[in-house]
Amino acid sequence: MEMEVDLVSTGARRLRQKIVRRIGAWRDAQEERDQRGQWFLLTGTCPVYAPEALTTAELHPLYPPEEVFWADPFVWSRDGRSFVFFEERRYRIRRGHIRAWELDQGGRPQGRSFAVIDEPYHLSYPYLFEDGGDLYMVPEKAEQRRVDVYGCIRFPERWEKVATLIDGARLSDPTVFHHLGRWWLFCAASRGRMRVNETLMAFHADSPLAQRWTPHPGNPIVRDFSRGRPAGRVQRDASDRLLRPGQDCVRRYGYGVTLNQIVELTPERYREQCVWRASGPAIGGWRGMHHIDWRDGLLVMDAQRLIPGRRPPPDPQATGPR
Repeated sequence: MEMEVDLVSTGARRLRQKIVRRIGAWRDAQEERDQRGQWFLLTGTCPVYAPEALTTAELHPLYPPEEVFWADPFVWSRDGRSFVFFEERRYRIRRGHIRAWELDQGGRPQGRSFAVIDEPYHLSYPYLFEDGGDLYMVPEKAEQRRVDVYGCIRFPERWEKVATLIDGARLSDPTVFHHLGRWWLFCAASRGRMRVNETLMAFHADSPLAQRWTPHPGNPIVRDFSRGRPAGRVQRDASDRLLRPGQDCVRRYGYGVTLNQIVELTPERYREQCVWRASGPAIGGWRGMHHIDWRDGLLVMDAQRLIPGRRPPPDPQATGPR
């Protein structure tokens, strides 16, 4: 009986989300007749990383030129200097590359941003992690159907590819982290009737540079437009809770962000519960928001606004099929 109730509840939730998304798509089409969405960065300070202490209202917006957008920021500090790494993408070219920008102690940009990884194909989501003192980046390469790792040769500007974790699968927002003796790779992917904006897939290995990753038997371990797709770094907060950022894509792709406490993660089981949720309109008056990262007292996010201009066609690389 409990399983039947769960199935009914899940079916009702998916139906509600489907209705909201269809209504949202119609409203967006009306709203964007002479406008287009532009992603930009939010940077600032947040001394304590915890859902109860996120001070998003004090973040500084960094607006790109009108022909590009900036998204998916990750922050990292070394030798007393901090940088935000992010995707820059031109609307006309429709191919992203990875840039970096130095931040001062208050999270404000210093000097100019600069390119750090630029390939002849689309890159986004420059996820950063450290192992044994070595710094690595795992940018999204869904277009190439690969998950590659770049090692930092000289911080922050020089990176070289050192390993391929998964080849032949179109995986979005790869997120690598260590937990209880295993390395985990979380990501989103389309599979059958499942859409990339609702799924969380998990793989595990004994090394972050392993060439064989075992899929979790529960994949997708989350299927929910309100929190499935990754939205930033998995890390512990001030209360030692392991938090996973997720995207709220019910209203539209990139409408909001959730923080989900990982209650159980083993090679056989997975459980999480949402402990914080925010939409762009609710916490900043922005049209959307779909990413969050914190490190060493610096908080970075992205948000979306509408600017004058023709609405670009649907982008399967960025949003996935509906």
